[in-house]
Amino acid sequence: MLGNDDVLRLSNYELIAVEKTIFEVSRKQKTQTTPVDLPRENFWSAVKQLLYHLDSECSETIRKEGGHTTKSQLQTRRLNVLRTCVNDITRLRMNAFAQHAILSNLVKSSGKGSDFTGVLQKIDWSRHDPSERIFYKGVCDYTNKYKIDVQWDGLLKGIESYVEEVQISTGHKNLDEFNEEKEEEIVIQVPEIKSDWEDPEYDEEDRIREIEDFPYQVSHIPPDTINDIIENNDSNNLLRIKILKDLSDPIITEDGTEILLIAGDIESCPALIAETLIAAGLAEAAPI
Repeated sequence: MLGNDDVLRLSNYELIAVEKTIFEVSRKQKTQTTPVDLPRENFWSAVKQLLYHLDSECSETIRKEGGHTTKSQLQTRRLNVLRTCVNDITRLRMNAFAQHAILSNLVKSSGKGSDFTGVLQKIDWSRHDPSERIFYKGVCDYTNKYKIDVQWDGLLKGIESYVEEVQISTGHKNLDEFNEEKEEEIVIQVPEIKSDWEDPEYDEEDRIREIEDFPYQVSHIPPDTINDIIENNDSNNLLRIKILKDLSDPIITEDGTEILLIAGDIESCPALIAETLIAAGLAEAAPI
């Protein structure tokens, strides 16, 4: 079989022979629908060495003589022609291998192999590149997958030949099997709520007794608020004091009145202000 490894360094005469085989394979493959045999071992490795040699030779000529000389232009043209030929060979051979793989696969399924014996000859892989064989096998695999997807046998032989899906048991439940299980229903009893309000029966004397026991419920003021009001009233009591030292800033009462206190004055101030001045040593109590 042909190998993918690079061949030994070829001489100039061998490189010329490889160049001739490229044109020969291209000419034959253009007239054939099946892949033609390659003329030598390690064909693509030899082609790679040839193209590398010509590319290096062309680059050296351009470096020494420039790219506008006749020699450099001829070498560039020669290299481009070979690369175009290699591109054509690759395209034609891949199409030929793909066509052969698909037809041979479909012919086996249809049972008409005898009718195509002369057209589809068995490929001798010793005359082709291993990479081409890998490509051929890949096309066969994709063809088989296509036939399974479209039920190829059923299309040709009838509905009896359709492939049924086989369920493979793996010992584990599928996720959809869990979804089919009925969940346990939990019933919550909600007490029935009556929409109509029934006024409880109260005796008038009992209602009066509740009002006397809880007077704040009549005015809708909670007992804590009543206590706060009483405490605030107590804090508004006035105390009579005597000023001992002059105050540079006036004192503002709760109603916004400013009082300027001077030493010796006797004023009646709210209890909170009076106690603050006495504690600070600025005044003293002066009861009547």
